[in-house]
Amino acid sequence: MTYFTVLHWFAMIVIVLLFALIVTLTVRSNDGKASLVPPILATFFILSLFAIFAIYALDKYTKVARLENVVQKKVLINESFSITGQIRNIGQFKIGQCVLEVKIANDSLEKIGADSAIFVPKSALDNLFNWGEGTKSIETIKEFVIAENLHTGEMRNFTVFMRYPPSYAKPYTRYELFCH
Repeated sequence: MTYFTVLHWFAMIVIVLLFALIVTLTVRSNDGKASLVPPILATFFILSLFAIFAIYALDKYTKVARLENVVQKKVLINESFSITGQIRNIGQFKIGQCVLEVKIANDSLEKIGADSAIFVPKSALDNLFNWGEGTKSIETIKEFVIAENLHTGEMRNFTVFMRYPPSYAKPYTRYELFCH
């Protein structure tokens, strides 16, 4: 659940007042011949898009957290790994939910070895007419909720487990944090 801050409420009030002002001016300027529905609907959709972008931008800059003491360990018996660490709310507002996105990619062909094929000729038509050929994924992405209702300055521990595909010769792991 996302929490609205004072800034979110202020932005919503400004947008609602702007909508009321535009609708009032539209009604007053109408001479009775034209329909009021199209300008009011256009105003509603434009201000709705503006509200969505405003909420997204405010969430990005007011709900700030940081990962600390992150350690990644491999579990070779079942071809998985764990990421443990701590998450801290370093912003001024309460965070509803933090999601850790973990990406696993296979190491590039250049790093695997010199005796493997680095260049494989391919036609541009192969991409256009891919007749259902099964291509192996070169990247696996998984998301984990690592914290909910994180208050200002609060720190919590987290642990995430993820399997990596056995076809990956040298898996490369990258993670990114999203809070709202």
